[in-house]
Amino acid sequence: MGGVSRIFIRSSCMIKKIFITILTVSLILSFLAGALFYWGTYIPKDRDGEEGLFAVKTGEGLSSVAERLESENFIKSGYFFIIYGMITEKAKQLKPGNYKISQAMSVPEIMNIIVSGGEDRLIIIEGWNLRDIAVFLEKEGYATKEEFFSLVGSPPFYKDGRLADHSPRKSDLDTGILGQVPQKLPAEGFLFPDTYFISLGTPIEEIASSLLSNFERKIDNDIKKKIEESEFSLFEIVTIASLIEKEVTSLDDKRIVSGIIRRRLQNGMRLQIDATISYLTGRRSVIIPITETKIDSPYNTYLYDGLPIGPICNPGIESIKAALNPQESDYFYYLSKPTGETVFSRTHEEHVEAKNRYLRNN
Repeated sequence: MGGVSRIFIRSSCMIKKIFITILTVSLILSFLAGALFYWGTYIPKDRDGEEGLFAVKTGEGLSSVAERLESENFIKSGYFFIIYGMITEKAKQLKPGNYKISQAMSVPEIMNIIVSGGEDRLIIIEGWNLRDIAVFLEKEGYATKEEFFSLVGSPPFYKDGRLADHSPRKSDLDTGILGQVPQKLPAEGFLFPDTYFISLGTPIEEIASSLLSNFERKIDNDIKKKIEESEFSLFEIVTIASLIEKEVTSLDDKRIVSGIIRRRLQNGMRLQIDATISYLTGRRSVIIPITETKIDSPYNTYLYDGLPIGPICNPGIESIKAALNPQESDYFYYLSKPTGETVFSRTHEEHVEAKNRYLRNN
């Protein structure tokens, strides 16, 4: 029995030593892991690092933000940012925007900035023309209308029987896609409608450049290929898209109107699109007086054949795609009811009947 006791004692001692060893190793590993986490989370990447701009995109998650923070050298590793965000439950509090951060900041400092909300949000609405954008920028304190128009050009404007023609954009803007647009025209049609995070005090040149660059990003290879296969240039497609954008709202209606525009062009018919008149007058109405259809401007599709001289607004991507993907139909005419519903007609007689029914008493 004594031998058994000694074996039991030896086994107990061995187990205790193994347990102590495991515990010691665990404590050392925990200490090293804690030290590593502290080093990666609370010690900045570079205490002398310069400040830079970092943008969190709408809908962007913790992992994506962490990966970009690391790739742009703001933090040592994205894993520390992810772990800290999960531990502090700030992972779902990230807010889109532009943020000024630096390598001299710790992960908690950067996280607190990003969950606090970004800089000023600038929203350009689909279908806004240069006049709309100028009014908005001036109201929000970004730039005066005059500053904006002097850079991107101004739209034409008809009032009290007098027409002020459009003014051209500055040639400084023609470094990208605007190089395909006649120089005598403004940048209408190419300031892409979207949400931008731009702080007050940003030069108007940078704002315009952001909108133009965004347009170039949206015109991807699929769209470029589709344009190459079509009978129209990019400039003409954007012009058609601008007409569609101002005339109808649903994708189905946009594609039908796109088809009608092509049919009328192919048959030598004037487009007679009311939105081109509204572009000149600035009036928002479904009823266009006959006198206004006689305004002598190359934008007036009642008076001149073919497309207007250029876009009449800044269309969204849906309208651009509709311009490239017309829906074939038997229609030659359409009108918008006061309710916004579109009524399509095959003949002029049907169209006149629809106008008498839906517009004459409104």
